[in-house]
Amino acid sequence: MTGSIPSSLPSFDIAKPDRAVQTGKEFEKVFLTQFVDEMMKTAGASAFGGEQQADMWRSFMSEAVAGQLVEQGGLGFSGSVSQMLDAYGQGKAKFAEQGE
Repeated sequence: MTGSIPSSLPSFDIAKPDRAVQTGKEFEKVFLTQFVDEMMKTAGASAFGGEQQADMWRSFMSEAVAGQLVEQGGLGFSGSVSQMLDAYGQGKAKFAEQGE
C-alpha cells in the first residue's frame, strides 16, 4: 500500500516515548476519577457539608484521590494504553516510510 497518511488519522508523536506513558496515566486518571466520584456519591451530601458543597468538593476530592491512585500503580491498565499508543505510532511511522 502506497500513498500518504490520511489526514483523518489522529497524530501521535513517536519521537517522545515518554508521551505514551504520560497519556496512559492521564487516561487511567480520568477513568479512576469517574470511578471514585461514583463511589463518593454513596457517602451522601452530609459528608461534604450539604448538597451544594457536595457537588463541588466531591469532584475535587475524586480527582485528587484518582491522581494518588495512579501514582501508586492505579489499576494497571495505563501500561497497556501506553503500549497500544507506541504500537500505533510505530505502525504509523512504517506506513509513512512505505509511502515515501
